[in-house]
Amino acid sequence: MLVKRVPVLYVFFSCFICFLSSFTTGSVCASELFTGVPLEVFTGEESYFWARVERHKDPHPGFVQENFHPEGERNDPILKKWFGNDSTPHSGEFLLHCAEGYDKRNLQIPVLLIHGASDNANRAWIHPYIRHKCFQGEISEIPEKERGFAYWLSNLGYPVFAVTFAHGQGDNFMQSEQIADAITRIRQIMKRENDADFKVSLIAHSKGNIAARLYLSGSRSLFPRKKFLTEYRGDVKTYIAVAPAMRGIDTPFRYYVYNLALAAEKVAKPVMLNAPIACDRILVYGLWKKTNKNSIFPESGDNLFPGQCQLLYNLAEENIVPLGLDSNTSDFNQTMIALYYGGTTAFLSSRGIEKAIDAGERLMYKLESKGINPDVSLCVLAGNCPNITYEEDKLTPMPWEKFTPAGDGLIPLESSTFTDNILNMGANLIEKKILYFNHLDLARHNSLLQIIDEWLL
Repeated sequence: MLVKRVPVLYVFFSCFICFLSSFTTGSVCASELFTGVPLEVFTGEESYFWARVERHKDPHPGFVQENFHPEGERNDPILKKWFGNDSTPHSGEFLLHCAEGYDKRNLQIPVLLIHGASDNANRAWIHPYIRHKCFQGEISEIPEKERGFAYWLSNLGYPVFAVTFAHGQGDNFMQSEQIADAITRIRQIMKRENDADFKVSLIAHSKGNIAARLYLSGSRSLFPRKKFLTEYRGDVKTYIAVAPAMRGIDTPFRYYVYNLALAAEKVAKPVMLNAPIACDRILVYGLWKKTNKNSIFPESGDNLFPGQCQLLYNLAEENIVPLGLDSNTSDFNQTMIALYYGGTTAFLSSRGIEKAIDAGERLMYKLESKGINPDVSLCVLAGNCPNITYEEDKLTPMPWEKFTPAGDGLIPLESSTFTDNILNMGANLIEKKILYFNHLDLARHNSLLQIIDEWLL
C-alpha cells in the first residue's frame, strides 16, 4: 500500500491524552502532546512531487476548527486527499512534505520551508509559476527555471522539508506551534532524537514569517494565555525571512478601492475574494452593504481570516509609511481618513485600524518588543519591484503601482527591512538584501538560490 494509516489505538490514545489535558492547569504545550506518529503517509505515486508526505495532527485542545472562505478551502484534489479528503481540515492538522533524497543528503542541517497566506507547499516550493492551478504532473514536466526552491535546495545537498498548514489564512499562534511540531518530526525522521546539537534552518515567505518569528521569540512569555505555545528549544540555526512583514501590514485599511472591489464581488476575481474587508459597511452600486461576513474583525462574522488581524500595524500613525496618492479618495480624502482611523462618510463606515490591531492581540507590537533568540542567525530578503498584478499568469504593470509605497508590491520596504527590534535579544544579522523582485518572485526566482545557499552554509 502506498498510503499507510496509523492504528486505531494511536488515535484513541491521542484523544485520551487530549481528554486528560483538559483537566490539567492548561500549562501543557502542544508539542508535548505531539508524538510525531503520522495519521497517514503517502509515498510513490501518491506523494506526487515529493518523496514522502505525512499528515499529522496535534491533539492539544488549543487547536480548533477554523472557518474557511469558499475560495480558501483546500479543494486542490492532491491537497484534499492528503488532508484525509477534507477540504476544510481541522487546524490541529498539517502536512509535512519530504523532498527527494531527504534521507540521503550529505549536509547536516535540514531546511524547513514555510509558505505564506492562501498558499501551500506544492505551489510555493515545487511549481511556483503555476498559479491557482492543480498541477498533477511530474517535476520533469516543469521547465527547470520554473522549478521551486524545494527542488533546487535538495539538488544542492540539503535535506529539505516543507509544511502545509490546514488553513491558508489561519491563526498564527497555532501555525507557530505546528512549526515546533514539524521540527520535532524532522528530528525523528533524521534519527537524531538524542543529538543535542540538532538544528534546522527555516526559510519562511510572507505570512509564514509571523509563525516562524513567534516560535523563535519564545512567545509564550509574551502571550501567557496561549498555554499551548512551546518555548523556543534552541533547534534553529539560520532563519531566512523572505518578503517578511517585520513591522506588519496595514493594506486592508490603506485602500478604499481594495475594500470596494471585495465588497462588489463581481468586480474582483474569485481568487481575490479570499481576503478580508476592513470596513463595516460600504456603498456598492448605490446601496449600503454590510461586510461582516468577510470582516477582518474576528467577532464580526464567521472569522474566515483568523490570522489577518494579527498582522496589522499602524504604519501611517507613526509616519513610517504615510498615506499617499495611492490611498486618496475623491471626497477630499475624508473616506481615506475614515477607513484608516475610524469614522463614517458617504461611502463607508469603519472602526479603524487600531480597533483591528487590538482584535489581533497586538501581535506585531508584542513581537517587536522582544526579538528572536540570540542563538539564531537572521537573513532578510526584501524586494523593491512594485508590480504585482498578473493577467493570465503574465506580470502586467498597472498605472497605480507607480504610486504605491516602495516595496515588493505587497510589503513596504519600511516594514520588510526593519530589523532593529527583531534583534533586541542579540540575534546575529548575517545580511539584509534588497533586490528588484516582487513579493512572489522573491520566493521563486532561481537566481536567488546562490544567495540562499551562502546564507545556509
